[in-house]
Amino acid sequence: MYDLVIKNGEIIDGSGKESYFGDIGIKNGYIKEISLNIDTEALRVIDAKGHVVSPGFIDIDSHSDFSLYRNPRAESKIRQGITTELVGQGGRTLGPVNKERLNDLKQYTSSYVQNKNEPNYWNWKSNMEFIDLLKKRGISVNIAALVGYGSIRVAVMGFDKRIPTANEMDRMMGLLDEEMNNGAFGLSLGLDNSPDFLATIEELIEMAKVVKKHDGILSVHMRDEGNYLFESINEVLEITRRSGVKLQISHLKAAHPQNWGKVEEAIRIISKARHDGLDINYDVYPYTAYESVLADVLPSWIRELSPENMVKYLKNDITRNKIIYEMTDKNSSWGNPMLGSSWNMIRIVSMKKPENKKYEGRNIEEIAEDMNLTPQEAVIRLLIEEDGVIKIIFFAMLESDLIEVMKQSMAIFCTDGLAVAPYGDYKDIKVHPRYYGAFPRILGRYVREKKLLALEDAIHKMTLLPAMKMNLKDRGILDVGYKADIVIFDKNTIIDKSTFDNPHQYPEGIKYVIVNGEIVIEEGVHTGRLPGEIIRI
Repeated sequence: MYDLVIKNGEIIDGSGKESYFGDIGIKNGYIKEISLNIDTEALRVIDAKGHVVSPGFIDIDSHSDFSLYRNPRAESKIRQGITTELVGQGGRTLGPVNKERLNDLKQYTSSYVQNKNEPNYWNWKSNMEFIDLLKKRGISVNIAALVGYGSIRVAVMGFDKRIPTANEMDRMMGLLDEEMNNGAFGLSLGLDNSPDFLATIEELIEMAKVVKKHDGILSVHMRDEGNYLFESINEVLEITRRSGVKLQISHLKAAHPQNWGKVEEAIRIISKARHDGLDINYDVYPYTAYESVLADVLPSWIRELSPENMVKYLKNDITRNKIIYEMTDKNSSWGNPMLGSSWNMIRIVSMKKPENKKYEGRNIEEIAEDMNLTPQEAVIRLLIEEDGVIKIIFFAMLESDLIEVMKQSMAIFCTDGLAVAPYGDYKDIKVHPRYYGAFPRILGRYVREKKLLALEDAIHKMTLLPAMKMNLKDRGILDVGYKADIVIFDKNTIIDKSTFDNPHQYPEGIKYVIVNGEIVIEEGVHTGRLPGEIIRI
């Protein structure tokens, strides 16, 4: 007897091959049979007639480690068909924890952490210990985890702007080795923010060699995705060449109008490196706006500081005038994103101070007008009032560039977002709609409506391709012996509903989501089950 049989579905198995019709028998969390007609008795039968049956989607670029502790139901992820997430991206993770440097770690992760004052919060030593805690509390999705380089450097050096000593380098490599021995899939870099971008390339290569030893992944948010895009790509390619590590470039893009069109050359550079034998992929989400922090518009030298020290500099009249001058200098060479952008392209996501809540969802041009200040002055004032950390959405990309990036065979689809919900910690925050809609948007807008990708190709980039990159042995494809992570959706209606103005909306068209053989989404409703597992390298 099977635990579950899915009948009459159009099966897209994740391999990229054409769909076919058949039944799937599930027992003890695994696929036991796929055939044209299963007549074996089952505890539960789902009639999937008129629907696609595919592997559960794998989000290879996720930050849900910052939200699952408070809400293990993973609502915005599981409801868009995601059954496995690779968390720990962008250099920021909640471990390792050095109690002597805990204030630095809290500052470093403050753009993600909500309600961090629970009695047991921060009461772990390593990132993998925290990840295991998520499993003990229960989770709806499977979790694989990277460890953040920035968090490792903070644990050893804080925000010190210098080359690590030999002893400090050994300690950082030791922490990484320990995390990977405990199951971490690799290392993430957030080279756009301090302390990550304080690292020399030699330092990063040595860390990458540790990842290579474990056959893990180096996931990199590059130093610059705009004016210095090519230089940033070449930097991460050099790390890959000299270490031999598997590289995953986070959310490839050409940001800001002065850089639109650069993606074709970026793709050519990466493709050549792949042709030369390097193991490289990149991920991409289907939106022309990214989420970051407001400090991105400040000169790079001020962003090298911790948020606390940055605020001290911003309060100094002489330093503040120097910063404003550099922000308005049309000949600046520090990668100023505003050289070709407008201040109305930057929208505030969230504020901590009650008096600033009125600015959530508004753009900097509007806020500056309300304050009767220049945009530069308004930015500095807000950063001072908000302790140096403000989440923003920057409308910075061109859709034709996005499409070119999505079409490539090396592209893997992602959300680059947290699991959130219309209730709880994030309910009043104007989060990026990718948190709710990335995968349904690809299948609805870019597959069905625009016909830019075949459905089988899109599913491949959501399932087997990321599974292969992560070296997952039993997920990512519908086949006998594989884990029963499955999505059942209507290809004629699936679509995202989340918008920038009203982000907290679940997508349409996803009927069932099954994780390790258990139904988590049934007829579009969360069952409350928490069958997710921790996947180790």
